[in-house]
Amino acid sequence: MLFQKLSFCAAAAALALVASPAGATIFYANYDPSDTTATNVGVGLPLTRRTPDASQTFDVAASSSTYCANVYCSFFYGDTITTSFTVDTSFDASYLIVPVAASSPYGNRRSGFNIERLDGDTWVGLGFMQIESGLVPGGPFEVQVPFGNSSGSAFSPAPIHFDAGSTYRIRTNHAAGAAGYLSWYLSDTVAGPGQSYQYSSAPGVAGPLAYQPAFALTDGGDLTFLTRGGVPEPAGWALMIAGFLGTGAMMRAHRRATAPA
Repeated sequence: MLFQKLSFCAAAAALALVASPAGATIFYANYDPSDTTATNVGVGLPLTRRTPDASQTFDVAASSSTYCANVYCSFFYGDTITTSFTVDTSFDASYLIVPVAASSPYGNRRSGFNIERLDGDTWVGLGFMQIESGLVPGGPFEVQVPFGNSSGSAFSPAPIHFDAGSTYRIRTNHAAGAAGYLSWYLSDTVAGPGQSYQYSSAPGVAGPLAYQPAFALTDGGDLTFLTRGGVPEPAGWALMIAGFLGTGAMMRAHRRATAPA
């Protein structure tokens, strides 16, 4: 009976670690995305939109990033929000998740998010995504946007590889369209010196950010079953290994006890 119980416990531990519910893996985040129902919107520029759940309190935003001043966008402030980070493991990410709000009184406009890697003293572009104001009216919304490259209304998604020990940054930029703005909400993670910054030609809004803009990198999927990382935690591995070792010891003892004299 004890042998059967140990075998069952070991199998259950392995099953819990290996056969967890299918869902998105968050590789890097400074906030927890909401698990509310997602709405898929957009055609040429795909985007998944979620309404923040009760646990999220997005009330502080970097002011008017990528602001454009008139109907033809012939003049716009050079608002750019950047935040840099260093990853401690290698992974491939297909999507960026950010909480944003957008407005455009004269028609649709696009704001971009660039992902860049620091090579020596140079930031090298790896990919980007665009958000249309018409897809996130008002807000804030949490949007999940694929990495890729676009030409006109065509979009070609492409995952980005992140190398352990390398430094990356996310940067907003004006893309196209009429007057309006996009605001990127801040997380509750304190920004380190020089880590997060707002640049602008509009007086009084440029300078370092006290908190990092909220973002997550993910392989996509249903965030209802949110997991953290692509492998079990060390404690989980220890539990599984201990279970297998215990089962093996019991099997050997069981064989010795039942072997003919």
